[in-house]
Amino acid sequence: MTPTTHSRHARGIDRRHLLAGAGAAGTALTAAACSSGQSIGGSEEPPAAAPFFGTYDGPDVTITFWNGFTGGDGPYMKQLVADFTEANPAITVEQSSLEWPDLYSKVVTATDAGSGPDVAALHLDQLASFAARGTIIPLDDLTASLDLTESDFTPAVWQGGVFQDRRYGIPLDMFTLAQYWSAPMLASAGLESGPVTAGEFATATDSLRSSGVDHPFWISPDNWQIFVSLLGQFGGTLYSEDRATVTFGDEAGVKALTWMCDLVSDGVSPSDATDLATAFKNGSSAMIHELLWLINDIADTAEDMEYGIGPFPTIGDEPGVFANSHHFALTKQADADEDRGQAARMFISWMSENSATWAGSGNIPARASAREDEAFTDGRQAALATDDVLDSYLFLQQVPGSREIAADSYQRAVSRAVLGEEEPEAALASAVTTAQEMLDRNRELYDF
Repeated sequence: MTPTTHSRHARGIDRRHLLAGAGAAGTALTAAACSSGQSIGGSEEPPAAAPFFGTYDGPDVTITFWNGFTGGDGPYMKQLVADFTEANPAITVEQSSLEWPDLYSKVVTATDAGSGPDVAALHLDQLASFAARGTIIPLDDLTASLDLTESDFTPAVWQGGVFQDRRYGIPLDMFTLAQYWSAPMLASAGLESGPVTAGEFATATDSLRSSGVDHPFWISPDNWQIFVSLLGQFGGTLYSEDRATVTFGDEAGVKALTWMCDLVSDGVSPSDATDLATAFKNGSSAMIHELLWLINDIADTAEDMEYGIGPFPTIGDEPGVFANSHHFALTKQADADEDRGQAARMFISWMSENSATWAGSGNIPARASAREDEAFTDGRQAALATDDVLDSYLFLQQVPGSREIAADSYQRAVSRAVLGEEEPEAALASAVTTAQEMLDRNRELYDF
């Protein structure tokens, strides 16, 4: 049954943001704080910017825009920026595309020095870290002037841009874990499409093995997004609602990680699986769970491949799947000059409103109007943006330093367990201890 509008909003706020992500910014921000001797959480309020009225009518101005779109998504962002400058000739945009780890390691010190971006594209789960450091500033004035609300996006991704009751991001897109299957291989096993339930998944893998596929579904030690998805499906979260307690080692986490490990021990997946995309494209694996970047990768490297794509199956008690989002954020250096600050706000506003072109990147536009455009509805990822599927998205909670915590705790636990180096319960118990120590430190450091 499709949830009512009210219940969908409640889940989007209360449950869908109780998960937190993985990688590089936590260490960089902590180092920056220690070296400067500053208190991070107690940063001063930024000076009030001039009101933004939805247009820019000032003199010619140049703004800088940093992003991490260096792969197949890069050309689509370049096109969007080109379209913006054509529509707004008074504003020149100097765009720099860096690898995401490089962007996150450089943006704090560069912005502190006034040589960073005016606008940055950041992952949803990174907003809290950079907001706590004072690198990015609230956008409540912008959303109020444009009368933007959650109805213009989806409730969950809209709420994901809020940290400590202030908005720090305007969502550009959403991306999630999808189920990919080889159409010919499934047909040879008498199957028409990817499985939807745990029972169908077991039946599908049995049928594929009977048809001659040794390892029909590959899972790797790096598949922590699958763990996050199953954790939510079994009713668990990474952190408690008040973000004070690590909870991923509870019963739900053990069930999630056990299911993953059983795929290896039962021979459904090889024990040394690594490059899942290559295994899928060369026919070694009939099904995989992967992010949306694979859509364009297949188009570029295996254009004749016959495959299907659909939502992540429900293995646990209710639907749920890892999701993240790229958000536009405004840095503190933008308002050092009033014209630059206004132009940066115009850039964010225009890019959000005209984001249908971004569907070509393989991502799902966050803007509801863009999801109605043929540029998106004709794309493969449209199957992952029905109301029911969008409602199952598990966005990462705003926890400063969460990527550092993830890399040293539950991501490591997933890897060790899938490799057979440690039992799921023991691996998670050790990870919880590590994560709780890091969370306690970050709560004091970032004052949340």
